[in-house]
Amino acid sequence: MLSSEVSNLSYAAQLYLWKRRTLYIGKFEEPIDVSQAAATLTISLDEPFTFITEDMDIPVHTHSLILPAGCSATLDTKNALVANCNLDALGRDYFNLFTYAQSAHNKIGFNLCEEALLVKCFSHLFCSEMNSQQACEYLESKLNPIDISSINEYVVDARIEKIIELIQSRVNDNMSGEALAEAVNLSIPRLAQLFKQQTGIPIRRYRLWHRLYLTAQYVGQGKNLTDAALEAGFTDSSHFNHTFRSMLGMTPSFILSQVKKTRIVI
Repeated sequence: MLSSEVSNLSYAAQLYLWKRRTLYIGKFEEPIDVSQAAATLTISLDEPFTFITEDMDIPVHTHSLILPAGCSATLDTKNALVANCNLDALGRDYFNLFTYAQSAHNKIGFNLCEEALLVKCFSHLFCSEMNSQQACEYLESKLNPIDISSINEYVVDARIEKIIELIQSRVNDNMSGEALAEAVNLSIPRLAQLFKQQTGIPIRRYRLWHRLYLTAQYVGQGKNLTDAALEAGFTDSSHFNHTFRSMLGMTPSFILSQVKKTRIVI
């Protein structure tokens, strides 16, 4: 059960927006079908939730779940308070956190051995209402509670890191595949191959994901959803609505209904 400290907070949900990660702590009233463009850590701060994929026969009950980028799944949080953290695009967080999974299905991990620590971490974030920098530093210190760098070293391709930086910094330019490949001295097919290997998703899908991030950021700055989506680079409302639903498993109208009840920290 949730503590009185949580239930007495002025906001029903919190949304933290950082370039490396995003974090939503709140409730989902209905099951959501997700196919996100970033690896995702979901932790219930209340009762267990269920998840199921197309190749599973029955749903799995758990308090903790790590999904790789591009994985499609249906989550039913049963209106529990959950922390849903979209992890870094380069895969470092997923690599470390998957190590803690006590159960696994393909590349999906659940029942993390550090589950209690993560529940405590996200509960503290939710109750303390930290500012952006404080929350970022706190989460960074807690996401990888065990130093496994001496056992395995996760390798990041500097060329793919540069491509992500270009996409993030020049969203309005909509750099072509040719321009991106030229920036890191690769052919287009080779860039596409390396990007998918590093991030788990195609470049185009990452572009769309980053535009959703920017849309949320602009809404947090006070823009309406339509203007925010256009400024983030979506061509029209239909394009935005389809992308939003396919990646986040919910409609933009749901988010609109939550804005006044959500503390958005940029």
